[in-house]
Amino acid sequence: MVKSARAAWRTIRAALILALPVLFLLAGCAAKTPTAEEAYLRVLNAWTRGVKVYEGLETKLYASATFKSAGFRDAYIERYVKGNQLDEGYANALREREAELSEKFNEFFFTAYTPVDKWNDFAESDSIWKVYLEDDKGARLQPVSIAKLDASDPLLREFFPYMDLWSSAYTIKFPKYSETGTEPIPNADTKSMRLVVTGVLGKGELTWKFGE
Repeated sequence: MVKSARAAWRTIRAALILALPVLFLLAGCAAKTPTAEEAYLRVLNAWTRGVKVYEGLETKLYASATFKSAGFRDAYIERYVKGNQLDEGYANALREREAELSEKFNEFFFTAYTPVDKWNDFAESDSIWKVYLEDDKGARLQPVSIAKLDASDPLLREFFPYMDLWSSAYTIKFPKYSETGTEPIPNADTKSMRLVVTGVLGKGELTWKFGE
Protein backbone atom coordinates (compact mmCIF):
# COMPACT_ATOMS: atom_id res chain seq x y z
CA MET A 1 0.00 0.00 0.00
CA VAL A 2 2.77 2.44 1.00
CA LYS A 3 4.83 1.56 -2.04
CA SER A 4 1.88 2.06 -4.38
CA ALA A 5 1.11 5.45 -2.76
CA ARG A 6 4.74 6.54 -3.18
CA ALA A 7 4.75 5.42 -6.79
CA ALA A 8 1.56 7.35 -7.44
CA TRP A 9 3.03 10.49 -5.86
CA ARG A 10 6.18 10.19 -7.95
CA THR A 11 4.02 9.96 -11.07
CA ILE A 12 2.00 13.03 -10.08
CA ARG A 13 5.15 14.97 -9.18
CA ALA A 14 6.77 14.13 -12.52
CA ALA A 15 3.66 15.28 -14.35
CA LEU A 16 3.65 18.56 -12.40
CA ILE A 17 7.31 19.18 -13.16
CA LEU A 18 6.67 18.62 -16.88
CA ALA A 19 3.66 20.92 -16.77
CA LEU A 20 5.35 23.80 -14.92
CA PRO A 21 7.13 25.33 -17.97
CA VAL A 22 3.82 25.40 -19.85
CA LEU A 23 2.05 26.98 -16.87
CA PHE A 24 4.75 29.61 -16.50
CA LEU A 25 4.59 30.32 -20.25
CA LEU A 26 0.83 30.73 -20.12
CA ALA A 27 1.10 32.96 -17.06
CA GLY A 28 3.78 35.04 -18.80
CA CYS A 29 1.62 35.45 -21.88
CA ALA A 30 -1.30 36.57 -19.76
CA ALA A 31 0.87 39.02 -17.84
CA LYS A 32 2.28 40.53 -21.05
CA THR A 33 -1.10 41.42 -22.51
CA PRO A 34 -0.97 45.22 -22.43
CA THR A 35 -3.84 47.44 -21.43
CA ALA A 36 -5.04 50.11 -23.86
CA GLU A 37 -3.06 52.67 -21.86
CA GLU A 38 0.13 50.59 -21.90
CA ALA A 39 -0.23 49.89 -25.62
CA TYR A 40 -0.75 53.60 -26.29
CA LEU A 41 2.30 54.62 -24.26
CA ARG A 42 4.48 52.16 -26.19
CA VAL A 43 3.30 53.59 -29.51
CA LEU A 44 3.68 57.14 -28.20
CA ASN A 45 7.27 56.42 -27.24
CA ALA A 46 7.99 54.85 -30.64
CA TRP A 47 6.79 57.94 -32.53
CA THR A 48 8.20 60.66 -30.23
CA ARG A 49 11.57 62.35 -30.58
CA GLY A 50 13.36 65.09 -28.64
CA VAL A 51 16.19 67.56 -29.21
CA LYS A 52 18.11 70.12 -27.14
CA VAL A 53 19.56 73.19 -28.80
CA TYR A 54 22.54 74.89 -27.16
CA GLU A 55 24.74 77.88 -27.85
CA GLY A 56 27.96 76.96 -26.09
CA LEU A 57 26.77 75.80 -22.68
CA GLU A 58 23.62 77.91 -22.76
CA THR A 59 20.25 76.27 -23.42
CA LYS A 60 18.21 77.89 -26.17
CA LEU A 61 15.48 75.30 -26.79
CA TYR A 62 14.18 71.96 -25.58
CA ALA A 63 11.75 70.48 -28.10
CA SER A 64 9.83 67.21 -28.37
CA ALA A 65 7.49 66.04 -31.10
CA THR A 66 5.19 63.11 -31.77
CA PHE A 67 4.53 62.21 -35.39
CA LYS A 68 0.87 61.28 -35.75
CA SER A 69 1.40 58.26 -37.96
CA ALA A 70 -1.43 55.90 -38.84
CA GLY A 71 -0.25 53.54 -36.10
CA PHE A 72 -0.17 56.33 -33.56
CA ARG A 73 -3.66 57.48 -34.50
CA ASP A 74 -5.00 53.92 -34.11
CA ALA A 75 -3.49 53.60 -30.62
CA TYR A 76 -4.77 57.06 -29.66
CA ILE A 77 -8.31 56.20 -30.75
CA GLU A 78 -8.24 52.86 -28.94
CA ARG A 79 -7.21 54.44 -25.68
CA TYR A 80 -9.59 57.39 -26.04
CA VAL A 81 -12.55 55.16 -26.81
CA LYS A 82 -11.87 52.68 -24.01
CA GLY A 83 -10.95 55.36 -21.49
CA ASN A 84 -14.20 57.20 -22.10
CA GLN A 85 -16.30 54.06 -22.66
CA LEU A 86 -17.59 55.36 -25.97
CA ASP A 87 -19.90 53.41 -28.23
CA GLU A 88 -18.86 51.99 -31.58
CA GLY A 89 -20.68 54.71 -33.53
CA TYR A 90 -18.58 57.43 -31.89
CA ALA A 91 -15.45 55.32 -32.33
CA ASN A 92 -16.09 54.94 -36.06
CA ALA A 93 -16.68 58.68 -36.44
CA LEU A 94 -13.38 59.33 -34.66
CA ARG A 95 -11.58 56.86 -36.92
CA GLU A 96 -13.00 58.55 -40.02
CA ARG A 97 -11.91 61.98 -38.80
CA GLU A 98 -8.38 60.82 -37.98
CA ALA A 99 -8.08 58.97 -41.30
CA GLU A 100 -9.13 62.11 -43.16
CA LEU A 101 -6.52 64.19 -41.32
CA SER A 102 -3.86 61.57 -42.00
CA GLU A 103 -4.67 61.65 -45.73
CA LYS A 104 -4.31 65.43 -45.91
CA PHE A 105 -1.47 66.25 -43.53
CA ASN A 106 1.70 65.19 -41.83
CA GLU A 107 0.76 66.24 -38.32
CA PHE A 108 2.91 66.62 -35.21
CA PHE A 109 2.21 67.30 -31.57
CA PHE A 110 5.10 69.60 -30.65
CA THR A 111 6.28 70.97 -27.31
CA ALA A 112 8.91 73.64 -26.79
CA TYR A 113 10.68 75.11 -23.79
CA THR A 114 12.80 78.26 -24.05
CA PRO A 115 14.47 80.02 -21.12
CA VAL A 116 13.07 83.33 -22.37
CA ASP A 117 9.29 83.34 -22.83
CA LYS A 118 9.24 85.58 -25.89
CA TRP A 119 11.42 83.07 -27.75
CA ASN A 120 8.61 80.51 -27.55
CA ASP A 121 6.66 82.05 -30.41
CA PHE A 122 6.32 79.22 -32.93
CA ALA A 123 2.70 80.09 -33.77
CA GLU A 124 3.50 83.73 -34.62
CA SER A 125 3.79 84.77 -38.26
CA ASP A 126 7.05 86.58 -37.46
CA SER A 127 8.44 83.82 -35.23
CA ILE A 128 12.18 83.75 -34.67
CA TRP A 129 12.02 80.04 -35.56
CA LYS A 130 11.51 78.27 -38.87
CA VAL A 131 10.22 74.70 -38.96
CA TYR A 132 10.59 72.33 -41.92
CA LEU A 133 9.85 68.69 -42.67
CA GLU A 134 12.46 66.95 -44.81
CA ASP A 135 12.90 63.40 -46.10
CA ASP A 136 16.01 61.43 -47.04
CA LYS A 137 15.57 62.27 -50.72
CA GLY A 138 15.87 66.02 -50.17
CA ALA A 139 12.22 67.03 -50.29
CA ARG A 140 11.37 69.91 -47.95
CA LEU A 141 7.89 70.86 -46.75
CA GLN A 142 6.85 74.07 -45.04
CA PRO A 143 4.07 74.07 -42.44
CA VAL A 144 0.48 74.58 -43.50
CA SER A 145 -0.27 75.76 -39.97
CA ILE A 146 1.22 76.00 -36.49
CA ALA A 147 -1.41 76.36 -33.78
CA LYS A 148 -0.71 76.92 -30.10
CA LEU A 149 -2.71 74.67 -27.78
CA ASP A 150 -4.29 75.40 -24.43
CA ALA A 151 -1.77 74.19 -21.86
CA SER A 152 -4.52 73.88 -19.24
CA ASP A 153 -6.32 71.18 -21.23
CA PRO A 154 -6.02 68.04 -19.07
CA LEU A 155 -6.12 65.79 -22.15
CA LEU A 156 -2.78 67.14 -23.34
CA ARG A 157 -0.85 65.80 -20.36
CA GLU A 158 -2.99 62.67 -20.27
CA PHE A 159 -2.07 61.71 -23.82
CA PHE A 160 1.34 63.43 -24.01
CA PRO A 161 2.80 63.01 -20.51
CA TYR A 162 6.22 64.30 -21.56
CA MET A 163 4.72 67.79 -21.72
CA ASP A 164 5.82 69.66 -18.60
CA LEU A 165 4.58 72.81 -16.87
CA TRP A 166 7.26 74.99 -18.44
CA SER A 167 6.65 74.06 -22.08
CA SER A 168 4.22 75.35 -24.68
CA ALA A 169 2.35 72.90 -26.91
CA TYR A 170 1.55 73.21 -30.60
CA THR A 171 -0.02 71.29 -33.43
CA ILE A 172 2.10 71.54 -36.58
CA LYS A 173 0.62 70.43 -39.90
CA PHE A 174 2.57 69.92 -43.12
CA PRO A 175 1.21 69.00 -46.56
CA LYS A 176 1.35 65.35 -47.54
CA TYR A 177 3.09 66.09 -50.85
CA SER A 178 5.97 68.31 -51.89
CA GLU A 179 5.32 70.87 -54.63
CA THR A 180 7.09 68.74 -57.25
CA GLY A 181 6.47 65.25 -55.84
CA THR A 182 3.94 62.67 -56.98
CA GLU A 183 4.37 60.37 -53.96
CA PRO A 184 3.28 61.26 -50.43
CA ILE A 185 5.82 61.96 -47.72
CA PRO A 186 6.54 59.55 -46.16
CA ASN A 187 5.97 56.72 -48.64
CA ALA A 188 7.04 53.09 -49.01
CA ASP A 189 10.53 54.14 -50.15
CA THR A 190 11.13 56.73 -47.43
CA LYS A 191 14.00 55.71 -45.15
CA SER A 192 13.92 58.68 -42.80
CA MET A 193 12.15 61.93 -42.13
CA ARG A 194 13.23 64.84 -39.96
CA LEU A 195 11.64 67.83 -38.37
CA VAL A 196 14.09 70.73 -38.62
CA VAL A 197 13.83 73.62 -36.16
CA THR A 198 16.15 76.47 -37.01
CA GLY A 199 16.68 80.16 -36.27
CA VAL A 200 19.17 82.75 -35.10
CA LEU A 201 19.35 81.00 -31.71
CA GLY A 202 20.39 77.65 -33.11
CA LYS A 203 19.27 74.56 -34.98
CA GLY A 204 17.92 71.17 -33.99
CA GLU A 205 16.66 68.09 -35.83
CA LEU A 206 14.24 65.39 -34.74
CA THR A 207 14.58 62.28 -36.91
CA TRP A 208 12.25 59.34 -37.56
CA LYS A 209 13.65 56.28 -39.33
CA PHE A 210 11.42 53.85 -41.20
CA GLY A 211 11.75 50.17 -41.95
CA GLU A 212 14.00 49.34 -38.98
